[in-house]
Amino acid sequence: MASVPFRLWLLVPVAAAWAGIAVVLAEQGRWHPAGALNPVFALTASATVPITLSTVPAAALAAAGAAVFALLLALPGRSLRDGVDPERPVLSWRDLRLSNPAGNHVARYLLGIAAAGLAVATTGIGHPYWTFVTASVPMSAPDLHARLIRAAQRVIGTAAGLGVAALVLAAHPSGYAAIILIAALQACTELTTGRNYSLGLVFFTPMALLLGDLMLPASIDTLLTQRALETLIGLTIALAATVITHERRTPQSRTQPRDNLLDHV
Repeated sequence: MASVPFRLWLLVPVAAAWAGIAVVLAEQGRWHPAGALNPVFALTASATVPITLSTVPAAALAAAGAAVFALLLALPGRSLRDGVDPERPVLSWRDLRLSNPAGNHVARYLLGIAAAGLAVATTGIGHPYWTFVTASVPMSAPDLHARLIRAAQRVIGTAAGLGVAALVLAAHPSGYAAIILIAALQACTELTTGRNYSLGLVFFTPMALLLGDLMLPASIDTLLTQRALETLIGLTIALAATVITHERRTPQSRTQPRDNLLDHV
């Protein structure tokens, strides 16, 4: 997709369908983080940066190598309880009807991600995948209250993170210095997000802008403005999709287990 000139318009239906399928698979498999955020992140970040077809094999090899390396680091730390999940999946293919929470959850992603695609395609904003990712964040929360909380935390954390990003980008890190800084910021993100989403974004935002500057170089002011603008656009779209597809929770649905740990992108 990244090799075609109309990539952003192509992303509108493709990303929406991708998100709808991913959210069902994520809930069936009890993936963590919950929802379709990571699959949407992977697709849109890869598809919105223009490339030539000749670079695809190298990119695929780098991604596969990174995944294998991550598994080699993670598997030695597995415990006996890993993979044992007695909880019933929240969504299943048999439940995909608009009249129930499962259908509403998928419809929320279809509507929200498609709207995010239309927004980035029509505005031509600099780092379009930021809008897709931001729109995905609140929608992965379990209910309306949690989605509103997550949206508010996204705004607060991003605002503080932009201040940190301005200081980081002003130092113009490059080469190995940039790699070490990105790794340190990612580590801090992982250590803090589960406890406080806003605090995690203080570390994640400068990392995202540093990575964004490596992919699509721009001035510091431009990067900060684009991040703020795309955060507002993405959250507005997510909240609108949430309100439109909001389901009334029954007493039985309130007792079902929910994943409250916040996604960190």
